[in-house]
Amino acid sequence: VKCVFTHPRLNFMDIFKKIDVLHLKLGGNIQEFEAGAGLPTNYSDRLSEEINLLLNGCGLFDLKACWLIALRGPDAGTFLQGMVTSDVLQLEVGQIHSSLICGNKGKIQHHLLILRSHSNQWIVICDPGEGRSVGTLLDNFHVREDLKLRLLNNEEMLRMDLIGPFAENILEKMGHDPDNFQWVFEGTKVLSYRHDLGRSPRFINLVNIGAIQKFVEKVLKFQNVDLISLEAFDLIRIAEGVPRAGVDYSTENFPQEAALGNHISYNKGCYIGQEPHARMYHRGHPNWLSVWLKIPAKSPATAGSPLFQGGKEIGEITSFGESIKDEGFHRGIAMIRHEIAKENKLLALEPDQQPFIEHEPLPSNIS
Repeated sequence: VKCVFTHPRLNFMDIFKKIDVLHLKLGGNIQEFEAGAGLPTNYSDRLSEEINLLLNGCGLFDLKACWLIALRGPDAGTFLQGMVTSDVLQLEVGQIHSSLICGNKGKIQHHLLILRSHSNQWIVICDPGEGRSVGTLLDNFHVREDLKLRLLNNEEMLRMDLIGPFAENILEKMGHDPDNFQWVFEGTKVLSYRHDLGRSPRFINLVNIGAIQKFVEKVLKFQNVDLISLEAFDLIRIAEGVPRAGVDYSTENFPQEAALGNHISYNKGCYIGQEPHARMYHRGHPNWLSVWLKIPAKSPATAGSPLFQGGKEIGEITSFGESIKDEGFHRGIAMIRHEIAKENKLLALEPDQQPFIEHEPLPSNIS
């Protein structure tokens, strides 16, 4: 029997609206995704405050727009193993990692977070706007395997992230035992997984939908804690050298081009896209490569700016972030030609310009 990914019930839509009111009071702009779940993209005149929270306190990032798809049953692990690039069977209960779904030709289709919540249950966390596509894909490939697919957003859980140096302390004050990913809040189950954003502490929390409003309200009562937007999140992840799907790479890229080769298991067996990945790993290299940029503070660089080396266009800046750590320079992420990425040469913004932009490998190594 095929799983039907339906919209949440109307009372859950009311919960969404009540949470979104908190963003609107702060001058937030909200982008709606599947089933009416909103994501705060930015607030008016709060960016410096948000950055300060992420660096010195804690930011609450509302990610209820992420679909949570549970796969449960004797064949759940082996089925998922054949769908994604990572080795999900190596995850212990209570662990989480980043992964990808690729097409037959090896190019990225979806970025995912995968967590193991029970011995025979894995939860796939989709990026905002990707849930229905991922759910449909899993559903179409599920034929005879002994497992059930279930959309947790319908009746059970939503995602809320805590990011910053105070994140762990706040969760402990709310009742979370750091030695146990599963805990109880307001009589309901919460799953909390540490999954740092580069060097920035981050906890991904899956909260019972009936308690989500009280969870948010209680978190916001602590000092040095407040809501943060996608705009602030982006500045932190650029400063940490973490690429984002749909921004720094797309469905036209191989994982190796996006510096996500570590999302691939080369010894777990067959999965969709395995053959082109294996050929590239053993016999060659990608044509492009994502790199981390160090850009002088007064540079006119922006996201989308072309990059040049030796008078030739060799790539472009995919993400650009203003300096947030008083380093005296800006950070960025770019996709450039592989052969240039391997050279220790400066880059320019114009073909006849003296080069001045440094590049280095992305520091993030998400396992």
